[in-house]
Amino acid sequence: MKVEKSTGARNKQRLTSRRVLKAAWVFIPLILAAAMYFLLPMFPEFTEYAVSRGLFKAFTVPVGFVTSLIPLSLTEICAVLAVPAVIALVVIFAVRMKRSSSRKRTALKAGRFLAGFLSFAAFIYMTAHGANYYRLSLESLMELDASPKPAEFLLAVCKELAAHAAQEREYLSEDENGCVQFTEDIYTELSRTGSGYEALVEEYPFLWTSIGRQKPVQLSYYWSYTGITGMYFPFLAECNVNIEQPDLSIPFTASHESAHSRGIAFENECNFLAYLSCINSEYPEFRYSGYMNAFKFCSNSLYAYDKDMWREAYECTTDGMRRDFTAENEYIDSFKGEVQTASTAVNDGFIKAQGVSDGTRSYGRVTDLILAHYYKALTEGT
Repeated sequence: MKVEKSTGARNKQRLTSRRVLKAAWVFIPLILAAAMYFLLPMFPEFTEYAVSRGLFKAFTVPVGFVTSLIPLSLTEICAVLAVPAVIALVVIFAVRMKRSSSRKRTALKAGRFLAGFLSFAAFIYMTAHGANYYRLSLESLMELDASPKPAEFLLAVCKELAAHAAQEREYLSEDENGCVQFTEDIYTELSRTGSGYEALVEEYPFLWTSIGRQKPVQLSYYWSYTGITGMYFPFLAECNVNIEQPDLSIPFTASHESAHSRGIAFENECNFLAYLSCINSEYPEFRYSGYMNAFKFCSNSLYAYDKDMWREAYECTTDGMRRDFTAENEYIDSFKGEVQTASTAVNDGFIKAQGVSDGTRSYGRVTDLILAHYYKALTEGT
């Protein structure tokens, strides 16, 4: 009898262990994601070569290639279907709970499914985007000196950016309000985003990607209430662009999102690459957008330092450039409200959670990289 009881106890223990293992495996992706989140910041070189240039590319290149074959924004479709999908799942769960002979078992199955979904999502996020926050900085990869520069140098750069923008604007068409207007449809314009990156990839191969399509969001008018002009959705390796914004801003936004798809996570670094890719584009609307946005960032930094120097820089802009800036400001103001405030707070919190202490303000730190780029060009005599 003792032997029989001992054998029964062992069988019961094995069964329990199997159930525990079956329930626990769903947390393996979450554990891996947590390990990446806490450990990778300590090993930037490993992250750079093993993750950002390895694991990240292994996921985004094939996924991005497939999703780029579809002209519609799959992210937008997922967002629209998310609410009814959640409602449907809740209804299905309630019905199964009501009909179940063991509600505890049904609840455990539902909990295991939800835990597995969130666990897998966390791992995919870290692989497809989050880990890139811990790679080597662009300052290091591109050998840039982003140390503080004199205000006089910033003023000189602002003037040069304004001059380039004024020159590029002469090639562009205007709408009835005298603002820059595309001559091609939005799909054609967005397809030109990769043009400027081609030259950059030759010098910096780590920027290569197969993702060639930027997606216009059809519900951009409503999306504008969030204050968001573009979004990279890492789960689909998809770049989404708000097309309600003025044409001036669209090329820069598309190029910014493309930087995310190339493995760059920090917003100021994406702004910098957007600027570089735009000014290297064969299309004047992209070059104009790049110079104008760079002038905006740099002149804002100059304004914070010395308003008189800012006025001196602003005098270098043309009437057409000022009309474009006014249209952009009017667009932003027309959608301000509680939704935008809440959206900005969420975005700010999300960015800070990645270890970026200044949150959404980090976008403006692109000025340091632009100045570093100009400084490098001067010191190298190019």
